[in-house]
Amino acid sequence: MSVSIRNFFLLWLLVQPSTSHASGKKTTVIVTNKLQGGRDLLVHCESADDDLGVQHLHPNASFSWSFRINFFISTLFHCSFQWESVLHKFVIYNARKDADKCVLCSWIVKEDGPCLVSPGTKDDCYSWDSLEER
Repeated sequence: MSVSIRNFFLLWLLVQPSTSHASGKKTTVIVTNKLQGGRDLLVHCESADDDLGVQHLHPNASFSWSFRINFFISTLFHCSFQWESVLHKFVIYNARKDADKCVLCSWIVKEDGPCLVSPGTKDDCYSWDSLEER
């Protein structure tokens, strides 16, 4: 019996560091419409577990949501962005890449792509053509 308890404890120690973020802090994502010319932006974000619905953002308006990363650190939110006849998709949050660096993820959406905004640092902008590489 003590061997199985020992094995369980060793397994728990191995898994614990990689799941510490999943069991704790909430992550918040903010998306802000920064399209030029006063255009409205339709945003539809979803994960495998949550569909956040279509959000209608007027110029400079924001939409935000909070969540906890799942146990397997595989939480992934993707969004579609539409204005006039333009439609783009983007992975706005990927726990495997963002969990350690992004507890508050603030994005601005511009015509040429979204930018991750961090206070005190240069914006990290992506072109729509390279979105799946992020």
